[in-house]
Amino acid sequence: MPATTGQRRITTDPTDGIEPLGSVRRSQLVSSFGIGAIVDLEKGSFMPMGLEDWERVTSLPSLSIGEPRLQAMLRVSHFRLGPVKEEVPGTKHVRARSAAPAVRFPEWHECPRCHRIGKEGAPFELASDGGRLTCLAHGVPVHTTPVRFVLACRSGHIDDFPWKWWAHRDTPEGVCDAPSLYLGSYGRSASLSDLYVCCANCSTRDRPVRKSLGDAFHAEAFAGFSCSGFRPWLVDRENGCDKPVRAIQRGASNVHFGVVCSAVSIPPASEAVSLIVQELRSVLDAVPEPTLPSVLGGLAQQYGVTAEQLLSAYHKLRAIETSGTTLTEQQARIEEYTALSEDRQDPVVSGVVPEFRNRVAAPPSSLAHWFDLIGAAARLREVRALAGFSRIEPYPVASEHVNQAIQQRLVAPLSKSPRNWLPATEIRGEGIFFRFRTEAVDTWVNSNPELVRRAAILDARSHHMAEERGYARHYTITPRLLLVHSFSHALIRQISVECGYSASALRERLYVSEADTSRPSMNGVLIYTGSPDSEGSLGGLVRLAEPELLEPIIQRTLDNIGWCGSDPVCLETAPEQSGERISGAACHCCLLLPETACEKFNRELDRAVLVGDAGGTFAGYFGDAIGGLNWPS
Repeated sequence: MPATTGQRRITTDPTDGIEPLGSVRRSQLVSSFGIGAIVDLEKGSFMPMGLEDWERVTSLPSLSIGEPRLQAMLRVSHFRLGPVKEEVPGTKHVRARSAAPAVRFPEWHECPRCHRIGKEGAPFELASDGGRLTCLAHGVPVHTTPVRFVLACRSGHIDDFPWKWWAHRDTPEGVCDAPSLYLGSYGRSASLSDLYVCCANCSTRDRPVRKSLGDAFHAEAFAGFSCSGFRPWLVDRENGCDKPVRAIQRGASNVHFGVVCSAVSIPPASEAVSLIVQELRSVLDAVPEPTLPSVLGGLAQQYGVTAEQLLSAYHKLRAIETSGTTLTEQQARIEEYTALSEDRQDPVVSGVVPEFRNRVAAPPSSLAHWFDLIGAAARLREVRALAGFSRIEPYPVASEHVNQAIQQRLVAPLSKSPRNWLPATEIRGEGIFFRFRTEAVDTWVNSNPELVRRAAILDARSHHMAEERGYARHYTITPRLLLVHSFSHALIRQISVECGYSASALRERLYVSEADTSRPSMNGVLIYTGSPDSEGSLGGLVRLAEPELLEPIIQRTLDNIGWCGSDPVCLETAPEQSGERISGAACHCCLLLPETACEKFNRELDRAVLVGDAGGTFAGYFGDAIGGLNWPS
C-alpha cells in the first residue's frame, strides 16, 4: 500500500491533519526512497527523515513486525513497517501519524523563468500549499525547481552545492556581500561545460563574475574543500569528517545505496504457534517468568493449544533473539539452506497459517546428474530491513557487522542515537529451490584446474577493489559461486519469458559455501517472488517444480545460454578485463538482470562456467547438454 510522505513540521497530536507533499509505495521506504535518499515528489525534492522523527508519528503497535533471526543479527527488538496514509474526511489532508516525515533537500532552487537560484526566503517564498517554493519576481508566482547538483562524501554526508563559492572562486575578492546568482547557458551544446553560474551583483560588462560547471565533476574540483558533515535527514552536522567531497547529480543512482539486510522466516519462528506468541510479545515480555505458565494457560484456551506449546515457542523465540553474539549471516543462510532442503507442512492453528511451507522431491532423471533436490516453497515470508546507507559507492556488509560499520563511518546511520528498531518491509510469496549435486560440482571443479585459475583472477580483482574502497569482503569467489549465480540468472531470464513473472518481480537468494571441518559445502539457489505486489501470488514458481514442467524449462534455459547475441565477444571476455564488473562472460544479452533481482549488483557472473570457455581450456558444468545435445540418462 502507498505511504504518504509528510512535511518537516511534526504535529504534537498525531491525529492532526497535514497536507501531504506526495506519496510513495510502502516498500520503497526501505529501498530506493529510504531514509537519507532524495525523493522527487509532486511538490519538490525531499529527503525522508531519521528514526527519531518516525517515532513521533509512526509509533502505532500495529506497525510492528518481528523476524527473530534478523533481529538478533542487527541487535534490535523489532521492526516497523512504513505508515499507510489515513485521509481526513472531507479534506485533502492526511493524519500526521500516517505520514513519513521529510525535509526539503536540496534547499537551493532555480526559477525556470528568470533562472535565478536561491533558497527559501532568499529570494524565494513558500507557496500556500506548504510544499513548493515560488519566485515572485514576475507579477505572478512561478514554481521553482530543485537544482541539479549536490555535494556528498563516502561517509554519507550530503550538502547543497556551494554555489556562492563556485561562482566567485576565480575572483581575488572572494564572495561578494550580497550575491545574486543565476544559472545560464552559452547555447553551444547540452554538455555541462556549456552551463555556468554568474553573480549579477558584482558582475560588470568588462568583468563578468561567472564560472562554468564543466569541471565541477572532476576529481580535483573540490581538492582541499572540507566536508561539512551535514546530515539533512537528522538535521545536524557531524564534526571531524576527513573524507573528500565530490559533486553528484541529485537524481543519480549513487546518491543513496541502502544497506538492506534480509532473512527468510523458517521454523520454528514460522510455525503457527510461534506466530501467535509473536502477536502477544508486547504483553508476554512484561510478565515475570514465574507467572508466564498461568498467563499462557488462559491464552492457550482461546487458540486451542496447550500452555506448554506457547511457553516452548516463547522460549525458542527468546533464544533466537539473544543469539546475536553468535548468529552470523552465513550461519543464518545455513539454517535456511537446511530448511529449504526438507519437507515442511506445519498445521494451521486457530486460523493462523504458518509462514513457511515447503515440498521437496528428487529431480527428474534427466536432471539428476546436476541436481539432487528440487524444493517448491508454496509459502515464503522474507523480511527486509533498512539498517543504514552509503553514498558514491555501495558498501557491502554482512548483517552482523552493520553496527560496526556505522561506528567507523563507513555506513551512514538512520538515527542520531541507536534505537531498538529499524524500518522494514515483509514480502510474502513463493519460490523454487535448486540444490546442486555436491559430488558433481566437486568432480567438475577438480577436473578443470584452468577453471579454478579463472575464478582466482576474479577473486583477486574483487579483493583489490574492496581494499581500494575500504570495505571487508567475507567470502571468496569460487567456481561454485560462479556456477550457482550464473545458473540463477539464466533461469530467471527464462522464467520471465515463460511464466508470467517479470524479471524485476523475481529475486535470487544464494546459498554457496565451501566445505570445511565443521560443515559440508552449500550449493543451492532459491528463486522467489521478490515484489510486494500481486505478482507474489501467481503460483507459477511452485508449478515449475512439477517434473513435466521443470525438465522442459531447464532444457530451454540451457539451449539459450549456449549462445549470446554478443558472441563471440561475450564468451571470449577474459577475467583480466572484468574491471568493476568482476565478471567473465556476462552481458545484457545473456545473463544480466534488473539489479533488484540480483544479490550482487550484477557482479560475479560467468557464462563460461555453464557452457565452457571459448578456448576449450575447461568444460562447462552442463557439458554437452548445452543446446539440448547428449542429455545424461
